This record gives sequence, structure tokens and C-alpha cells, in this order.
Amino acid sequence: MSTDRVRDQQARLAERIGSGTSAVTNANAAPHLVSDLPGLGDPTIMAAWLYYHEGMTQAEVAEVLKVSRPSVANMLARAREAGIVQISVRPDYLASLTLSRKMREHFGLEQVIVVPTPPGADTIAVHRSLGKAGAAYLENSVQPGEILVTAWGAAMLEVALSLSHKPIPGLRLAQSLGGVSAADHFNPTRVASLMGEKLEAQVYHLYVPCMVESREVRDILLRDRGISSAFEVARSANRAMIGIGKVASDATVVRAGFMSAMQMEALRARGAVGDVMGRFFDIEGRPVQSELNERIMALSLDDLQRIERVIAVAGGSEKVEAILGAVRSPYIDVLIVDERTANAVTELDQATRRG
Repeated sequence: MSTDRVRDQQARLAERIGSGTSAVTNANAAPHLVSDLPGLGDPTIMAAWLYYHEGMTQAEVAEVLKVSRPSVANMLARAREAGIVQISVRPDYLASLTLSRKMREHFGLEQVIVVPTPPGADTIAVHRSLGKAGAAYLENSVQPGEILVTAWGAAMLEVALSLSHKPIPGLRLAQSLGGVSAADHFNPTRVASLMGEKLEAQVYHLYVPCMVESREVRDILLRDRGISSAFEVARSANRAMIGIGKVASDATVVRAGFMSAMQMEALRARGAVGDVMGRFFDIEGRPVQSELNERIMALSLDDLQRIERVIAVAGGSEKVEAILGAVRSPYIDVLIVDERTANAVTELDQATRRG
């Protein structure tokens, strides 16, 4: 901190004290000034003002006040205890935190991140908010030398786009399923490539279709050394970040061209409400079997369950059933979801709970 800045802060502080004011600080807004607090010349109030209102570090406050850094920490603690500093949480964030805790405890998840939803937010805005939250989660949790598995979908693409350029040494990144010829904007290959570029990871692509013509074709492809090696890397992953798909005629798997609307209706008739990596499940999180399982080039649900930490990023009113089925399943550890959808999932859970 420069001498000029120290002098400037000391002069501003002297002016504040001379005018008979001190600070009460709110964690989410600029502190408001009050004139009825005792001890206007107390260094505790000075420290609180500089730290909370002026945004200085504890080291900078210590330099201004000519005290040690531990002394500043003690002053700030005293300021909170005496009510000089009052910290509050915005009601909308508090509601999200409360909902996160309730969902985590009820569904037995490791973590639930509920993203506050602005009033009137459309699907695109929701996906962008989820993407930012998912990117922040990855940037703060992925460790050097880990293996990360990725999937596809609009929310997953937003995660990839929202990532900062943050190289993670030794990170390997693998696709969980093959590519598609349509829906290029959220193709699994593109999502993996974008994430790999941002994190400077070694990427293991699956240059095969997501869905093939028959089980025989799938088995032949899986005997290829390059393809089988890519799947082995994916199965060895420490964590996976995936989307949750819905069962509808406009679902990603239909728009991508590897399933027809008729096939989707047949799955719906069998009780399917959603999918992860093209693997379908019902409202209770149980797998829904179909002949598609024999033709898909993707990790199995058992493979997914063996991964240490699986993070699902999903939201939107059309995904409520799918998300409920996913969090009731044993495949998801962390859920990142928007607030409106989280509330709807909770309500549907109560309405469909057995017993």
C-alpha cells in the first residue's frame, strides 16, 4: 500500500470521526452512517470502517492504524460482538440457502446449489445462470491430476462457455458418450473441447456416434483399441459433470437425431421421466430398460455410480420430473439447479412420495 494512500485514508478517517459518525455495515450493501454510537475515536470503529466500508484488507487497515494484523482481526471481532457491524443476508439468497440445505438433507445428496432465479427469467437466462454456477463449481473444486467426465446439453454448453481460462495441471477430460451429427451447438464433442481448452486438459474424445444401428455394431466398435481406451479413461474418472434430460418430443436426444419422437413416447409409456447420458430412469430413479441400451455408445449407469462425485446441472419447468427422478436415484452426488425448479421439485416430491 502506498504512502499516499495511507495518508489519504487517514485523512478521510479523521474527517469521518470529526463529523461525529461511525459505520454499521451490511454484508450486501454499502454501510449506512449513524451518529449515536459511543466511542467515535475508538480504533475498533476505525478498523470496521476501513475494512467493511472502504474495502481494505486487514493488512492495509493495520498499516493505516499503525497496529499489527492480529490486532485488526481482534478489533473486527469486537466490532461484530458490540453491534458496530451488523451483517445480514439478502432474503432471496437466504431462501436459496435454506432450500439447498433442505434438499441436500432430504435426498441424501452431498451438496445442492440453488441458483436464485430472477423474476421472469426465460429458459435461456436460466441456463446461463446455471452455466455460471457450474463453471464456478468446477473452477473451485477440480484438482490437478484428476479425470473429469463430461456430457452434453444446453446447460452443459453454458458451463463450458462460462469457464475462465484456468489451467489445471495434469487434468484429463473424457466424454461420457459419443457424438451426434445434429445439434452441433451442444454436441458432446464440442462441450468437451471447450472445457479442455479453458482448463488446458488432455481431452479423450469419442469419435463415434452416440447411437449405432445394432448391438453387433456397438460391440465391434468397442473392440477398437482407441475407443475402448477412451471409455476406460472415462470409467476411471474422479468426478463427472452431466446434464439431466427430459422425456419429451423436443428433448435433446430427439433434436440430436439419435431417437425419434415415437421411441420417446414408448419410453414414456414405460415410466421413463428423464435420462443422464442417454440412460433413462423413472420417477423413483430406477433404470428403464429398452433396446436403446444395447445400441448406445455411452457409459452405463453402473459406470456412473462408481465415479466418486457426479455433479448434475439442470433446470427449467420442463425438467422437474427428470430432476426428481435423478435425485432419488443413486447416481447423483451434487445438484446445481435454479430456484424455481428446485421449489417445483420439492413440491412434486411431496405429492408423489410413497407412504
